[in-house]
Amino acid sequence: MSAGPAGKLVQSVLGLRNNTKVGGYIGLLHGHDLPVTLDINELLQKHVCILAKTGGGKSYMSGDIIEEMMKRDVTTMIIDPHGEYGAMRDMGKVGEPRFGVVPRGYADRIREFSVLKSEDPNIRPLRFTLKALEARELLELTRTNDVRSYLTTLKKAIDALREHQEIYSLRDLIDVLLSLETDNKSAVLINELEYLDEIGIFATLGNKVSELVEKGKTTIINLKGVPPDIQELIVRRLSTIMFEMRKQDAVPPMMMVIEEAHNYCPQVGTALSSKALSTIASEGRKFGLGLTVISQRPAKIDKNVLSQCGTQIILKVTNPNDVKAISASVEGLTAGMMDEVQTMPIGMAMVIGAGIQTPLLVDIRPRESRHGGTGVKVISDD
Repeated sequence: MSAGPAGKLVQSVLGLRNNTKVGGYIGLLHGHDLPVTLDINELLQKHVCILAKTGGGKSYMSGDIIEEMMKRDVTTMIIDPHGEYGAMRDMGKVGEPRFGVVPRGYADRIREFSVLKSEDPNIRPLRFTLKALEARELLELTRTNDVRSYLTTLKKAIDALREHQEIYSLRDLIDVLLSLETDNKSAVLINELEYLDEIGIFATLGNKVSELVEKGKTTIINLKGVPPDIQELIVRRLSTIMFEMRKQDAVPPMMMVIEEAHNYCPQVGTALSSKALSTIASEGRKFGLGLTVISQRPAKIDKNVLSQCGTQIILKVTNPNDVKAISASVEGLTAGMMDEVQTMPIGMAMVIGAGIQTPLLVDIRPRESRHGGTGVKVISDD
């Protein structure tokens, strides 16, 4: 896809680079049909946000970027609350010829996990162990707000268990608590632990980190059908593990992709996962842990997280509060650009960062793999 003299002039003026080794191809410069690429290294080092209204194409856009990372063996973990990204195993449809995209599937690059039982042989069970959790950490994964009130009782139960066995389950811990003198506080704690036990996320034998993260592979955490509070717990635990492992260089440099990010790091209120994601946003780049936040409600994302994203990909947004939030968090956007964001057609994005110095309008390329986020038809048009 070579550019003529006029195209080369435009590339020079805009500073467009086309380094196929580190540049991920996301589409064509609107009105010029010149390829636009994002520097993959900068994506990981400076974080990314992908923002759009419902149905605006944010998941489709993120799929393009993930395809480019998979082709370059970038280790990735996707938090997938709707179970959409597993479709990337399959080949997509042939797109418009002008983009030069050839359909392909990525089954050899993807591994998928879920808390819930699945008949899909491609989806493995996701389980955590209690062995590495101290009493305070376990309490922070429950719905109790007053950690201090339960800390001594839980620590006593855990210490009693560890005197006799190295590996234990939540059921074992609950049984020890039941054997102790119980009061109202102990009863509340037992109820919380029983709730976690019913979900089945903790087990005597959990997933090893080497199972969850493999260099050059993409891990999908499928949270479809999982209660919101348990989703938060899972995101918190995985975010904490990945951050600590990267600090120790125990897992490869990687990107964490968070779909529906407003649910896991909200601007108003807190989620169990808020602190962990905020830590990655502010400190992850120092340790080679990138973050991609994707949302249909920019105004509801923690502004501290959003402001840490050095690459912004903005598709059509019409809600006034969301427009205001974007304008406040993205440097260099003029009032005219924000008007453009509200009137852009689906399939176009405003992009800045990752090697792109000035906001550009980009016609997003077709997906190589199958897009799993299509809507459900109530009435067939066949």
